[in-house]
Amino acid sequence: MHRAGKLLERRARSEFELRERLIGAGLDRPIVDQTIERLIAIRLIDDYAFALQWVTERSARKGLAPAALVAELEAKGVSRATAEAALSEAAVDEEVQARGVAVRLSRKVAGRPAAIQATRLREMLARRGFSPEAALAGVRAVLPPEDWD
Repeated sequence: MHRAGKLLERRARSEFELRERLIGAGLDRPIVDQTIERLIAIRLIDDYAFALQWVTERSARKGLAPAALVAELEAKGVSRATAEAALSEAAVDEEVQARGVAVRLSRKVAGRPAAIQATRLREMLARRGFSPEAALAGVRAVLPPEDWD
């Protein structure tokens, strides 16, 4: 419990993540299982709450698309259904998110011809996991379509 508390003190973790860290620290599996069960019972581990916090923070701070957020959560052992439910509750709108990210990224491509700016912005948004439609909406939010479309 002490080691789990130290890990949870630093940041929230998924059940899978905490289990892997404790087993990786050399603790016996039955002890880890008991510890995890107790932490779930007292609500110190809750994958849904973890996913909601992750989605809220990462979408605001990193500007990641919903698909990228789901992939990150799945890598942390959160089920797809739980990740998608957290996305739904957090009300992350992919196109709105893409527009905000495009505004922030537009400084990096400023000064180039509009067609190159549009291409680079679309590529940067795609690397962050945005769909082609959302990336296009983001580009249109910062560049007038008549210059590059």
